[in-house]
Amino acid sequence: MNNYHYIIASLPVLSKGTEDKALDLKKVKEDIKSQCSEKDIGTIDFFCRIMDGTPLDKAFFEQADRSSSRLTRLYSKLERQIRNMMVSSAAQRLFAPEKAEELIARYSIDIQSDPYGDYYEPTDTEANLSHSDVQALAAIFTDDNIVSKEKRLDDFKWEKINEFTTLDFFDIDCILAFLAKGHMVDRWLRLDAEKGKHLFRKLVGEVRGTFDKNKLIYTIDENNG
Repeated sequence: MNNYHYIIASLPVLSKGTEDKALDLKKVKEDIKSQCSEKDIGTIDFFCRIMDGTPLDKAFFEQADRSSSRLTRLYSKLERQIRNMMVSSAAQRLFAPEKAEELIARYSIDIQSDPYGDYYEPTDTEANLSHSDVQALAAIFTDDNIVSKEKRLDDFKWEKINEFTTLDFFDIDCILAFLAKGHMVDRWLRLDAEKGKHLFRKLVGEVRGTFDKNKLIYTIDENNG
């Protein structure tokens, strides 16, 4: 049995000035995994492959579709859609229509609308991009400033993670959401200090808010028990 409440409570204790230091994501991840079951450790390692730059192929995404973690299924589908849009946008801007169509077909990753697996639920369609999502991403992809484009794309992903985990409190997906954002914070602390600090403070606020909400729910459950 996993003590998710205590794992969430043990997420980084932050003090004044912490945002000026690099986030030791490796240690945080090791601390979290030390409190998890073997199954959840496997889920964490698998999910973090999406974030850590590991090359991903069709087989990986098919396995993600069968994950018992809802966030893994939703976020991996989001990543596929974003990558496919990036391929399409670049091909259409750089090549003639016929060549662009060939490249899009070659490098896009198929997304199953109804993937096989024991864990698929109709609510997984929440990862489908809305019209406004598509418009927002299209605007991001046309940004000629590479750094600006990356920042805007991470902001988009951050908010989608929040949408996907609105109702996640004492579960593995709450932890995965923290780690996904932690990867973004860690990357930007290295690439752009100001952006990194901004995301770090945002993550701190969300973690505190999540824990306060969890304490409230825990207290209510105890009183009603």
